[in-house]
Amino acid sequence: MNKRLLFCSLAASSTLLLSPVQATEFGIYGRAHLSLDHLDNGNESGLNIASNASRFGIRGSQQVQDNLTVLLQVESLIRLDEGSGDWASRNSFLGLQGDFGLVRVGFFDTPLKNVRSRTDLFGDQVGDARNIVRGGGVDLDRRFRNGLHYQTPAMQNITLDLHYTPNDRTGSTSDNKDDAISSSVTFENKELMLMLAYERRHRLEDSALSGMRAGASYRLNDQWRLTAFWQYSENFPGGDRSAYGAGLAYRMSEAFSLKAQLYQAASADTDDSAATMLSVGVDRHFGRQLTLYAAAAMTTNQRNASFNVSAGGGHGKSLTIEPGQDPLALSIGVVYNFSANFGS
Repeated sequence: MNKRLLFCSLAASSTLLLSPVQATEFGIYGRAHLSLDHLDNGNESGLNIASNASRFGIRGSQQVQDNLTVLLQVESLIRLDEGSGDWASRNSFLGLQGDFGLVRVGFFDTPLKNVRSRTDLFGDQVGDARNIVRGGGVDLDRRFRNGLHYQTPAMQNITLDLHYTPNDRTGSTSDNKDDAISSSVTFENKELMLMLAYERRHRLEDSALSGMRAGASYRLNDQWRLTAFWQYSENFPGGDRSAYGAGLAYRMSEAFSLKAQLYQAASADTDDSAATMLSVGVDRHFGRQLTLYAAAAMTTNQRNASFNVSAGGGHGKSLTIEPGQDPLALSIGVVYNFSANFGS
């Protein structure tokens, strides 16, 4: 009888010790984003169907002990318009999270990139802010290869992020000449978000590429939201350049919202190389999962500028723009977000 009681006690104790390990969640998620676009580059025009940063991912988390959780995510780009894709080509990582903050290793957005994504009202659509802030040879919206990221716990609504890579290329390295660092400080409460970020690539070389960004998002109330963005880049092709923009979104009801944003890139080393982009749109919401939208955008280029209106990173189709031409895009699209979670 004593042996039986001892066995039951040990079994009960083991259950208690192992119970945090059983806090496991696993799921699939993704986004299907397709649009029908009329694209005009100033010389010719055409009708296109585009898959815009459509994605499929798997993610999991497991609490291995009190205040320590393991995170895993693998996210892939899928091109629904052309029937192809790239495995683990988007944010993919292994991480640990606890009272100390968050540590991740893998391939994912830098803190500097997040400034733009959190202030851009037309992300992955025509009129995406990246048409301006990534134009003119500037390439700051990146994911670091071989990245190591640390995020502090929130302290008085302030979070610090530090993202480093010893080699922002494929393969191994013996000299770390292609290392890079990205960092940010974020203040966020229910109404206001403020971000300041700095990034420097190939920092052991004299001609390191660098950029600084500041972003803000402010909710006046349940209907109105204001956004602002500023960027300065150095040593990219074309020379040092600044860019800035502002946006306004208005939620008419649970079903409809209106939005507009204006972005401008200043001239760099070449005179008359500035550009301005105006984007306007309307969204029809069906809960959080489904959105139908219509958007229009136009970029005005000075005679030595060739900024686009539909090549902004996440948008799937674009036309080549010649210097001095003013591209125009009209788009109707659908965005479907899906997920399924399993736990134990």
